[in-house]
Amino acid sequence: MKFLFLFGKIILLFFIPILFADGADGKLGAKNLSQIERFIAREGDVMREVPKDYPVLFKKNDHTKKGDDYHAGMNILIYGHPNIREAIDKFRYLQDLGVDSIAIVFPVFQEDWQANEILPDAELTPTVDELLLLIESAHQFGMRVMLRPILDEESIVKTGHWRGSIQPSNPDAWFESYRELMFTYAELGERTKLDVLNIGTELNSLERNYDKRWKKLIREIRNVYSGELTYSFNWNVIQYIPTSNFAKSLDFIGVDAYFPLNVADDASVDDLIVAWQAWIDRYQNIFKDQSIVLTEVGTLPIRGSHRTPYRWEYANGVADPQTQVNYYEATFRAWDKKVSGLYWWCITLDVNKVDLDYSPLDMPTEEVIKAHFLNSVQPN
Repeated sequence: MKFLFLFGKIILLFFIPILFADGADGKLGAKNLSQIERFIAREGDVMREVPKDYPVLFKKNDHTKKGDDYHAGMNILIYGHPNIREAIDKFRYLQDLGVDSIAIVFPVFQEDWQANEILPDAELTPTVDELLLLIESAHQFGMRVMLRPILDEESIVKTGHWRGSIQPSNPDAWFESYRELMFTYAELGERTKLDVLNIGTELNSLERNYDKRWKKLIREIRNVYSGELTYSFNWNVIQYIPTSNFAKSLDFIGVDAYFPLNVADDASVDDLIVAWQAWIDRYQNIFKDQSIVLTEVGTLPIRGSHRTPYRWEYANGVADPQTQVNYYEATFRAWDKKVSGLYWWCITLDVNKVDLDYSPLDMPTEEVIKAHFLNSVQPN
């Protein structure tokens, strides 16, 4: 039986190039198929269905708001092992909204807040091969791709901590473990011509006192990866960015912009712009002197959520899509020409979403995204 199985695979490998060879009609042949297209053809049963328009899956994204340097972005949070076909559908949908940049966000883990080792999880972290396919498929839509491994907090919050308050008992061991992890994704990034590798997110407690370690990590990553590097600072520590030496070694600085906008539940767009402007004025020296991208910004469609946009849950919250609509519109206007782009937080690949979450998809907020990312509408 084993011989027959191997023989069958050999026959398939022999005939696939013939089946997809260039024909008189000029259709794309096997020699021109990308790795993602080959994967879909090969794994049709796994992907549930081969796209009807196969092998012409992709159209190049040729619209951006402010040129090639502006990140018209969306975060895609992936736990577990993604269905690549669903990811392709999502990329196509995002492209129609004007999104030209995606951040692939996925979890890595440590045992507790004092652990010295940080690792992928076999069940919850996408494999390197899966990430490769996601990167390549997004690239075929003409999208800029950022890879964002983020420390999951489930094992940390049990003791009242979060990723920004971890304290490894042996920092040297933790940074060595983190280096090995980042090298895995840096090497993947070099293989796939990844546009941006995000080397850390909201690790507040490991930033200011470990500047030399971060600079060393950046230097070593640049030896194996030629794309851009960034780091996402949490909104409540950005005042320290000007004194951070490792921040100066980045290609641009990421800010997770969950600034509280302390205005009324039914705040208008103008009210929210004024609240945003107070924060922008407060840190104008940072936004003026550095290349900044908002690597996370967003809020739930819950009334008053703009006051605590970092909150994931509201036990007694009142659903209010207009809150999210106003927040997005105000954010676009307030940050216009002040940053090099933004990535909305966030969507998933879940096609059966029930609960309200941060996602703007299938919400009135989509029209705001289109107006600014796709149609290049400028504020009055």
